[in-house]
Amino acid sequence: MAYFLGRDVDVFVALETAIIGSGVTVASDTITVVADASATFPSLKTQAGVSGGAVSDVTGVDLSIGVSDEDVGPFFGQLATQKIEIRKETTVSLTRKKSDNTYDVLFNGPSTAGSFDGTSANAGRMGARFGISHPLLGAAPADKALKISQGLKNPTGVFEADGSGDATTKSCYGYRVFVRLRDYASAASGEIYVVKNCAFTGHTVSLNADGTSEETMEFTATTTPVVHTPSALATSFLLTLSTAADM
Repeated sequence: MAYFLGRDVDVFVALETAIIGSGVTVASDTITVVADASATFPSLKTQAGVSGGAVSDVTGVDLSIGVSDEDVGPFFGQLATQKIEIRKETTVSLTRKKSDNTYDVLFNGPSTAGSFDGTSANAGRMGARFGISHPLLGAAPADKALKISQGLKNPTGVFEADGSGDATTKSCYGYRVFVRLRDYASAASGEIYVVKNCAFTGHTVSLNADGTSEETMEFTATTTPVVHTPSALATSFLLTLSTAADM
């Protein structure tokens, strides 16, 4: 586990999709799909778009890195027990000064019915915890709009749609969290810890006598994280999508 103060890192949250330049935002207390330029959580289509997904007023970042193992053995005639890695377990907990209801609505809902990949009744009670989906796989590409995912599909089977409406081999499940270490000695950014295919798994708000002060958002992933070292701030973000094999 590693803990960073907010002054030592920059944090960015984006959607795991790169073909269509659309993201999600909270407007009028509902979640809706909008163009990257006005999205709180943009896509991975461009470097500039991802930079718009900066999390403001961060006070601390708790980065928990681990794996889930399974015991094998002991075998006949041997005392040693071996372990086989089953999956990675990475959790990023972001604590920020609470200034609006963006993360409350993102976690709890409601979603705009027209932007939701499900019924209107479900849209009214669900947030965007699992990112977005491409609902028109195999269909005509006239409407390639993204939809807010219900989270009912296996993460290894949630793929992007290409320009023709067919599925690619790239995963668009969840969010991507970038934890960028600040490099005060040069114009280039420091190392970036990239956590792919995150689900928004927790949200808590701290209370005091005068109201709310801070909120904590928890993003969890089982895809292998990546440590990325960019050459400059202009190329900070790793935009390559995961495949089913990566997950």
